Amino acid sequence: MPDSASIAPIAREADGRPALWVCNRCGWVYDPSLGDPLGDIPPGVPFEHLHDGWICPNCGAEQDYFFH
Repeated sequence: MPDSASIAPIAREADGRPALWVCNRCGWVYDPSLGDPLGDIPPGVPFEHLHDGWICPNCGAEQDYFFH
């Protein structure tokens, strides 16, 4: 298990929920409460904890194209 210093902080909404992340290419929204069933990402996984190879399931954009 990685130590806490190597884990990225999780962006949060004002009410404390993990932030929604939007693809800047196509507008698809990653909602951590839903995960990404097509990418085998279960509900509850924050965007910051997605594996490095995860891409937008709608357009194939890399994670760098997402904002919150």
